[in-house]
Amino acid sequence: MKFLPILLLLIIISVSAQRVEEITNLNLTALVDDKVHFRYELTIKNLIDKPLVPGVCEIRLQKVKPIDLFIIPIPFTEERKAVKVENLQAYSGNMNFKTSFEEKEDFSVIYYEIWYPIEPNGEMQVVLEFDADLVERGILFKSVSVPIGGDVDIRNINLDIRSDWNTCYIEPKELKSIPAGHLAFVTAEFSLLPLPMLPIRGYILFWGFVLVALGIAVVLRRR
Repeated sequence: MKFLPILLLLIIISVSAQRVEEITNLNLTALVDDKVHFRYELTIKNLIDKPLVPGVCEIRLQKVKPIDLFIIPIPFTEERKAVKVENLQAYSGNMNFKTSFEEKEDFSVIYYEIWYPIEPNGEMQVVLEFDADLVERGILFKSVSVPIGGDVDIRNINLDIRSDWNTCYIEPKELKSIPAGHLAFVTAEFSLLPLPMLPIRGYILFWGFVLVALGIAVVLRRR
């Protein structure tokens, strides 16, 4: 009998290590205003030859922003924070799923519970929607770093990040997959100015121009 707990532990480790599901397609739409409205269209695939109940699934969120000096963001710096979530819902057709979210020390986790079986090697389409406080807004620019990641592998990612302001920066321009337990970010910046797509963040160019202009003004005044 003393070997029974060890045997059970080995079985649990074996099952937990086995990849039983993944997100084979993710269409993610982010509508950027004062907050960001997210719409995740997920295809969850059962990878085994037995019926699978996904149970409690999760999506991770994190807010990444430059450190501010008074009202001026310092280039090439960052701080990471948890994200506040509102209007959270998850559904598949006429089925609504229980949802919740939790704020950790420097990130947040959205939970959605699916207690319906997916057939062997079958798929389920799930929609997850919510509003998140992720927008960094300045005088002429606003930006968002969209976090993408969860507790399973995510493949075939298609992103649509939009705003009523002009899009002037996005990086990376392509993101196709993310392994389980990881978190990736797509940063997009928008401007009131009719700017083209820029190689670096617009606020860096703006404040860089302001500082250079001030420096030239000081030099000319001294002369």
